[in-house]
Amino acid sequence: MRIFFFAVISFVSFNLHLHAQVDPHFSQYYAYSLWMNPALTGATQMDYKATLIHRNQNFGNVNTFSTSGLSAEMSTNRNINIGLNILNQTATSGGYGYLNGMLSLAYTGIRLGYNEDYNITFGMNVGFLNRRFDPTKFQLGDQYESGVGYSPLIPTSDNFNNSASTAIDAGAGVAFFDTNPLKRANLYAAFSINHLTRPIDPFVDSQGKQNLPIRYLFNMGVSIKLSNDMFVIPNVLYARQGNAQERMAGLYFTIPYGTDSELIAGANMRLKDAIVPYAGFTFNNFTLGLSYDVNPALRGTGTSTNTFEISLTFFRKRAGNYRAVRCPVF
Repeated sequence: MRIFFFAVISFVSFNLHLHAQVDPHFSQYYAYSLWMNPALTGATQMDYKATLIHRNQNFGNVNTFSTSGLSAEMSTNRNINIGLNILNQTATSGGYGYLNGMLSLAYTGIRLGYNEDYNITFGMNVGFLNRRFDPTKFQLGDQYESGVGYSPLIPTSDNFNNSASTAIDAGAGVAFFDTNPLKRANLYAAFSINHLTRPIDPFVDSQGKQNLPIRYLFNMGVSIKLSNDMFVIPNVLYARQGNAQERMAGLYFTIPYGTDSELIAGANMRLKDAIVPYAGFTFNNFTLGLSYDVNPALRGTGTSTNTFEISLTFFRKRAGNYRAVRCPVF
């Protein structure tokens, strides 16, 4: 019945709210920076990089959320960086889908200070947002037979005229970097606004009056150089979308190993939700990261939670003595 369908959509929205986002989100958010802020496009020590990331909530249970992302970005010598980002999430055995594709541009030509140590970048992205559901994945009320239970062979009288919605999506952001190579600690900070076009959600409101809330996201951190080329990077993130909010804080260490490798280890805490330890390594032109969300509050209720996340980044560093803040990779 239609009531059941709206209950499913409400369940999806409620679960996303529990994880502090209406949009899909990641624990290794720095590995997938184009999702955070278009101003971060190409704002690294790389000529180009491409990232694959996958997050599986309640690993092994087909009725929960599975989210994958692919991003690619490159810098140019004309103060313009270009990026492409695609994100796909499925839920309830594939019954609900969320697909977002964005092209991003960042302007990096603003440099302040005596030695142009302070960089300000502006970015914008534009693309599409597709949300869909598959009615064949639902178990509707008139498909249950007394004494037997649910049977997919029983036809349903419910008709769903609209099972997909695609809309234009856009966002904008700004970022600040202190790139002074003589400092032991370099600050960075960024702020973005996403879903500026306020895409309509026809599944929740058939009258077309329910808009997707704007997502505001702020992140900052400090790259601190220790002895023997080790770095520690404490960082924070705050995101808000409608009444949902996400607050994360953490740090990680990078430890050089040989000439082209380094070990990475750290942890984040998502307030009132999870502790996220992670580890990884960089070898030549690749970085691999693994993380696992630990939810102490949910474990106390006997609820099983197994949220794994893996990221793989391929990159090429810029030649010469290019100055850039060492941003987190996770």
